[in-house]
Amino acid sequence: MASQVRAVVGAVKSALQAMNGTGAYTYDLSGTSRVRIGVPDLTSSFYPRAYVALDNLVSTHGPQLGRYKRTALINVWAFCASTSSDTEERGLVATDLLDEICTALEADRTLGMRVLDIIIQGATFDGDEEGIPGAAVAVAQVEVYWHANSAAGV
Repeated sequence: MASQVRAVVGAVKSALQAMNGTGAYTYDLSGTSRVRIGVPDLTSSFYPRAYVALDNLVSTHGPQLGRYKRTALINVWAFCASTSSDTEERGLVATDLLDEICTALEADRTLGMRVLDIIIQGATFDGDEEGIPGAAVAVAQVEVYWHANSAAGV
């Protein structure tokens, strides 16, 4: 049986794949291999694309004896093409991408009833300035939490 953590990381990936380039979305991450689990490949010019990876998991005391509060930090790196010669415009393209990531993740704040809530922090930058030519880059840290029972069944 897959772990709860694995299911949550998969749910973040699925939420990003809902970005289909229509309606509220400008960017299309719905295609094959557009969203991957793992560390980003900074040499690829395959745009748009995103990567999802677990950064940290903390298990602390829960609200009742025998329960634990699990908090996971999940990193999302997203890249889209930006052909503008204007540094400011490339940064704004990345800002649009980050906003769409937030929209996709906040569409279901429970990630399919897997978590109690979601908090997103993010940053954007011009890839040209960081050695990723032609890319606008959005980085988000997604914090989610849920309660788990003790394995001892206390």
